[in-house]
Amino acid sequence: MNVLTAPVRLVLGFLALYILASVLIFGYLYSQLSAALITQIDKALLDQQRLLVMRYHDYGRAGLRRAIENQIASRGRGEWAYRIVDAEGKVAFEAGGLVLPQTVPGKGVRDVEVDRVGPSPGKRRARVLSFALPGGPKVFIGIDTRQAGELMQGFRHAFMRTGILVVLLGAAASLWFARRFQGRIEAFSQLARRIVKSGDLSSRMPVQGNDEFATLALNVNAMLERIERLVQGIRQVSDNIAHDLRSPLTRLRADVEVALQQNDPATDRATLERVLSELGGMQTIFNSLLSLGQAEAGGMRLKRKRLDLSAFLAEMVDLYSPSAEERELELAGEIAPGLAVFGDRQLLAQALSNLLDNALKYVPAGGTILLRAARAGSAVEILLEDSGPGIAPEMREKIFERFTRIDPSRTLPGTGLGLALVKAFVELHGGSVRAAESALGGAAFKVELPAA
Repeated sequence: MNVLTAPVRLVLGFLALYILASVLIFGYLYSQLSAALITQIDKALLDQQRLLVMRYHDYGRAGLRRAIENQIASRGRGEWAYRIVDAEGKVAFEAGGLVLPQTVPGKGVRDVEVDRVGPSPGKRRARVLSFALPGGPKVFIGIDTRQAGELMQGFRHAFMRTGILVVLLGAAASLWFARRFQGRIEAFSQLARRIVKSGDLSSRMPVQGNDEFATLALNVNAMLERIERLVQGIRQVSDNIAHDLRSPLTRLRADVEVALQQNDPATDRATLERVLSELGGMQTIFNSLLSLGQAEAGGMRLKRKRLDLSAFLAEMVDLYSPSAEERELELAGEIAPGLAVFGDRQLLAQALSNLLDNALKYVPAGGTILLRAARAGSAVEILLEDSGPGIAPEMREKIFERFTRIDPSRTLPGTGLGLALVKAFVELHGGSVRAAESALGGAAFKVELPAA
């Protein structure tokens, strides 16, 4: 079993990133604080230099010594060191609680190790400034940096204590988050395993809160619902195919058996004609299923071009008018001029033909069929209404599914795939189709297509 699971790796990565960021921040703050303290110490040394130079300029060596003595008296001798060296290199005057080494290397301000005398003797680090006075004397001023060092040490200790505390709290919070994260993932995994073992697609992920896991759970549930509908559709399709093909296959078998028994050429020909008709019907079902599958999978190539929809719809009305007259129906069109879409003429013609065929099949004699078309914003709206028996509200969504028949007895001719093909072909063109109640008292099919 892999111990370094995704949540554990996330926690370790978070802690490593936090520690690195903390060290970088500490290093920056440490360097800034150290530089600020050194700058403050050096400023104090430069202030002493200006004061001593001014006193030397006004009162000579005597004034220089009095100035040093006054500074020691006011500031205390423990943290300071003063030395005056004459032009021959001999120490002419020395004061303070710090003892400078015999020789101080370098020029300007630098760090030097000194000895402390008095109550707390020992080695110390000091900042020493050296400068020359007019006439040859050279002055050394030193200041103890112990307080600055103690401040920096306290800062280091505070950072260490705070850092350890925050790392522990961060580790605890990260582990809690990792366990929660892993628990949610495990819930997904258990659901997936349960579905794989049982095949029960009705299970759903619990949706908790409003975070990314809730969004993922909603998406998984939507996917499961979609898969469940597809599986149910496949089962329904299988049942409907078996139902629709069982009768023609039974008739084919009976016709062939009768023809073989009679051995009559006239009977054989009639039998072959019926066989051909039955095979044509079955071929229609399979061709429709193939077209529907290609359309729904997006594998059907559209021959898109600008189509004069007004003229196209008028042609469809003229084409179906004779069939409507034979059935004693009134077919009329109210089509606005100048309508156009980008689409495949053949597929749109098949979709509209399926709608018109349904209307001619279900509307009784003496009824009315009306085809309307008009611009509706950025779309073209096609409305086919009739005065037939209509469609029950609970069936208006189901009729676009495969093998759904309004006639449950299946006594009327049809495959139950016509409206499914209409929906697939319309959606291929970026449109939509829905069923509603017609103002004529029957069914209404509203098709919307993007206008060209």
